[in-house]
Amino acid sequence: MPDQVAERLKGEAQRVYEEAALPGRPGVSSSGVETGTCYYRGLRSIAHIDEGRGDVRSFVLEWQVTDVPRSDARAGRERVRRRLEHVGWRLTGENVSDMGFRFERPGADETVAVDWYEHTGTLAVRVHAPCGKLPAGFDEYARPSSERSAG
Repeated sequence: MPDQVAERLKGEAQRVYEEAALPGRPGVSSSGVETGTCYYRGLRSIAHIDEGRGDVRSFVLEWQVTDVPRSDARAGRERVRRRLEHVGWRLTGENVSDMGFRFERPGADETVAVDWYEHTGTLAVRVHAPCGKLPAGFDEYARPSSERSAG
């Protein structure tokens, strides 16, 4: 399951890059798919204050390109937005940055956020999957680091 989530995130991040269609097809900076800590909820959280669960993780893949002119960022972001709307994703936020938005995939709680920061001309994309149960015996650190961070 974690590998399927990671592959889904990689696929979505690649689609966003292709739709952005930045001139010159610049390389991206990314640390690949990373996992995040998930915490206990409800009454169980009282017994586990600030203690992360070992059997649950969230997944995120972020990439960014710097020195993107406003006009290129705007055009790319509009192509991404049109596709997400067309395939049924729901807009959950706008203007996260100087020029940004966030969409959520209905039924999956996965999100895509696209932001552009004027000061650096950075176009940043974040694809996120919420906390999910890991299979028994899963150890993300037992995998080679090249597999954990492949983007």
